[in-house]
Amino acid sequence: MNKAVFDEVSVLWAEHRGQFCPDDLRDFEINGQPVMLFDLYMAGCLTSYVGSRRGVLPADQLGIVGKCARDLRALLPRIRRRENRTYVARLLRIANLILSDAPQATHHAE
Repeated sequence: MNKAVFDEVSVLWAEHRGQFCPDDLRDFEINGQPVMLFDLYMAGCLTSYVGSRRGVLPADQLGIVGKCARDLRALLPRIRRRENRTYVARLLRIANLILSDAPQATHHAE
């Protein structure tokens, strides 16, 4: 685990938890699934990641983070409002940080 990555993820996650999903995003879907669902998927993984205090996720959760990152990356260009972009960009940044620090053989962004 890279401590700098873990610390940044921890700070970004604390910021993210303190905010509600913008109302405008509630109507957005990614591959037929509401944005809020991706937020929930990430929340479960991030609670494990930060809670472990080791910055480690099992392969199945890394896979979830990888899929979320892929879909959030596809969603970001469709979002126009700054507050909505900030919300999605922060989740994407968190996912990218976790994936960049994970052993490459254990996750897939299918």
